[in-house]
Amino acid sequence: MKSTESVLVVDDQELIREILVKIVEREGYSVDEAGDGQEALEMLAKTSYQFVISDVKMPRMDGIELLKAIKAQYPETMVLLITAYSGRIGPRMALEVGADCFITKPFKNMEIAQTLRSLSARREKKLRFRQQAADR
Repeated sequence: MKSTESVLVVDDQELIREILVKIVEREGYSVDEAGDGQEALEMLAKTSYQFVISDVKMPRMDGIELLKAIKAQYPETMVLLITAYSGRIGPRMALEVGADCFITKPFKNMEIAQTLRSLSARREKKLRFRQQAADR
């Protein structure tokens, strides 16, 4: 089943981007990709994405900076952060900054797919709630 929702995959490693793109496409989403946070912001300015899957450690603009920019400019866009970097950036900090979910590398393909489904269901529930409130 083809979804009307779209995903932007952001990672500076081409192989990781390719894997994520395949996972997202298999789930039925339309998907675009960017090599870093700066490129992602340029794409977000032109296209509406419901979800962004982003690496944390990238050149030019890292995933945390990208997350902050997305939440400031596109608050409805849900962000899933992925990282192998276990230093100062962990799940708690990512969630405090505004990430909707956080996964560590190496990830399992099914983990990405299930997380995306969960985020989509959460987004749909939020939209239904808003519609019901507006109808009152």
